[in-house]
Amino acid sequence: MRTIKITEEVWQAIAAKGEFGETENDVLERVFDIQSNANNPRNTLKTERKRNKYADQRMSADVLGQTLDVSFQNGSSKKWALPEPTNKLEIRRIRDEAVNFAKQNNASFGQEQAVKKALTNAGYWLTK
Repeated sequence: MRTIKITEEVWQAIAAKGEFGETENDVLERVFDIQSNANNPRNTLKTERKRNKYADQRMSADVLGQTLDVSFQNGSSKKWALPEPTNKLEIRRIRDEAVNFAKQNNASFGQEQAVKKALTNAGYWLTK
């Protein structure tokens, strides 16, 4: 990875060509038609980010007491009993399961992030 200095005008031109969720690098790869290495982990994130811009159905992700509840408009729903907020390994496992459940129900990227935010808003952080 390299760092370059660019003028404000160049920065604005890159931003004008960008699509929602793209990084500056993503824009330049698209504009210059650069095929990145398929094994690059950034490509996996880029694919996930562009997977579904808009939600197909409403979803709710709530923490009620010590239970995470993720429910979709079509009736798909799943609950997880939450551990103590200090048990980071178990919180990560549950978070990953809940995000995968959302993906299986064709959740948008924003809905996947909402599952994570429900946990952090309730005090289940992974970084503390």
